[in-house]
Amino acid sequence: MLLNRERANEIMDREGLDALIAVTPNNVVYLSDYDTDFIYDVPWLACAILPRSPDIAPCLITTEIEAVVLHERPTWMPDLRLYYFGIYGGVLKVHTFAKDVEFTEEEKAMRRMVDEVEKNHYVGVFEAAAKALSDMGLTGAKLGFDDTRFADALGDTVKDADVRDATNLLFEIRMVKTPDEIEILRIAAKKNQAAMEKAFAAIHAGGTWGEVVTAYEVGVAEQGGRVLAAFNGAGRKSAGAGRVFKDYPISEGDQVCFDSMMRWRRYMGDCQRTVVLGDPSEKMEQYWRGYKAGVTEVYGGMKPGVSTGDLRNQAIDIVRKSGCPTFELAFIHGIGLDHIEVPFIAGGTLGDFQIEENMVLNMDFELHEVGWGGMFFEESMLITKGGAERLYTLPRDLIRI
Repeated sequence: MLLNRERANEIMDREGLDALIAVTPNNVVYLSDYDTDFIYDVPWLACAILPRSPDIAPCLITTEIEAVVLHERPTWMPDLRLYYFGIYGGVLKVHTFAKDVEFTEEEKAMRRMVDEVEKNHYVGVFEAAAKALSDMGLTGAKLGFDDTRFADALGDTVKDADVRDATNLLFEIRMVKTPDEIEILRIAAKKNQAAMEKAFAAIHAGGTWGEVVTAYEVGVAEQGGRVLAAFNGAGRKSAGAGRVFKDYPISEGDQVCFDSMMRWRRYMGDCQRTVVLGDPSEKMEQYWRGYKAGVTEVYGGMKPGVSTGDLRNQAIDIVRKSGCPTFELAFIHGIGLDHIEVPFIAGGTLGDFQIEENMVLNMDFELHEVGWGGMFFEESMLITKGGAERLYTLPRDLIRI
């Protein structure tokens, strides 16, 4: 199960919540284990309701379109409610059933599911969610929504409820991973590393950054993953986040900087490395000495109870003193269903937090020195009881080709 139910209960108790209600795709996936591409296409297509009381069955609400997916990848939530998608003043009914055939057991199960939709005939997620909250006795409860606009859309159904914004609470719950999540993240890291190594192999004099990016993207596809982003660039074009200048020709001595992000089963693989073609310059060697000192010290200091803000300050101080005086950009973030997971993120501000066991954390080291180029390092660490375990086996070094 993806959901850390014990942590969710603890945080609901702390906040006095009777239920968490998710409608944003990653939170629906997290709470329900229900994974489908369709919920990333249409806003508020699905709704997952997690009551605090063990006497109320958790509920997943989604569209009849998903009956096949739900049969193949069922949710753990015992209360499953499907609705018809509204369209042009009517409803969009997807499934029909052949006559005079012997249905398989799978097809019989799908028919029972669709028959249940026809019997209830909910049109749209709001109607289905309103009925579910009423049936669960939660219309006057303390409810945490990951999008309070959804509560507004429910209108009178929740007029007596105490509606709270639970966006950051769900990030906080998701920060500490379950064994199933950790296993997915391990695999995501291995697949991301394999795709990065394919990209490293594509680096040659006269080749372009675009060719290297393509090699990474093909590598991700070969691993069965999906590319989120392939930053950052080569030579002087490696400074500046998210470069799109793909025609840059790589020359001897150029650094090629990677911030490689992909998804495996919705979970993130996220890693950074700096590669140099041929011999590095004296300046690059000096800057890397600073990086190496910071990586060794700070990644070695990741353990439960440590403040991420303290580690950030330590990283900047060590890297500057050890050879890279212009270093500025360092921060720690969790990864999981989102690229950046921290317990307090809003308005462009990342919050400091204490490290806990079973978090999966990345420390970003990035240099964007316009007029010279970039230098990058990042990898994922599983926080253990006494320290941390690497999820990548790439060398913690300037990679020389």
